[in-house]
Amino acid sequence: MAITVIDEKGMLQIPQKIREELCLKSGEEFEVTTEGKKITLLPVITPEEFIERMEGKIKSGKRTITPEEIKSTWKMQ
Repeated sequence: MAITVIDEKGMLQIPQKIREELCLKSGEEFEVTTEGKKITLLPVITPEEFIERMEGKIKSGKRTITPEEIKSTWKMQ
């Protein structure tokens, strides 16, 4: 968990550790949604870009999920 502050212009900074973990880059666009008091930010990227960025970062139990497994799950939805 990380804490950030909204500045006077309504901007907030995503902590560096989270940006690095999710491979977020300056200038990227996000879809912003709310549910009750919860705010969700989703990067606007293609499924292929998502798979490329997350390769080797998503783990299921003791093994790393392959890009092909992610792709097949994405297609099922």
